[in-house]
Amino acid sequence: MKRVFLFAAICLLTFNGLAQDNDALKQFYRTIQGAYQGQLNDSTTVTIHFTPIWERDDNPFQWLYLEVFNNETKQIIEQNILEIKPITEITFSVKVYGIKSPELFAGKWSNRNFFDGYNTRILKGRKEFVFLKTMDFEYQTGWNSPKSLKCFPSGDRIHFKFVQEDERFYIKRVPQGTTNILGYTFFKELTD
Repeated sequence: MKRVFLFAAICLLTFNGLAQDNDALKQFYRTIQGAYQGQLNDSTTVTIHFTPIWERDDNPFQWLYLEVFNNETKQIIEQNILEIKPITEITFSVKVYGIKSPELFAGKWSNRNFFDGYNTRILKGRKEFVFLKTMDFEYQTGWNSPKSLKCFPSGDRIHFKFVQEDERFYIKRVPQGTTNILGYTFFKELTD
C-alpha cells in the first residue's frame, strides 16, 4: 500500500510539477486549526490543539503548533511543531518536529504570537507524513511507519485522516507485530 501511495505521489509530481500555490494544503491548514476532544485509550481522554504559528507573508510554508493534553492527569503528553509543504496540487508533506525545550511552550497554543520570538532553531528531529486530498475537505495519509509519535509505541503503523465536513480527525493504528486495527476519533470543538 505504501509503495502504491508513493508511486501515485511521484506520478502526480511528474505531471503537475511542484505546486507552489497548493489549494489542498491551504484548505487543510485552515480547516484543521482548532481543538479536538477524544479518547486515546479506554482511560485517557485528551484534547488536541492545532494552532497556526509563524504566519508571515515571506514564509512560503505553513506551520502549526500541536499539543496533546491528558484531561485526567492534566499533563501534556505530546508537543510538536508541524511544517506543511506542497508536493503536488493534491498532495503535501507534514513534517513533525520535536521541540528542544518543550516546557517553554506548554499551553502556548492560546497565544500563537508567543512563537514569533523564536525560530526554527527550537526544532529537533523530524518525522514525515505525506497527505493526499481524497475529496474536497478530506485528507489522509498512507500507512506510514516512521518512528511513532510519543503518543504511540515505536514501530506502530499509523494512518491519519481529517474530514472537515463532519469536523473530525481520525487516527488508525496497527500495533507492531499485530494485524489489529485500533481506531480513534476526535471531535472538533465548535467556536462562535
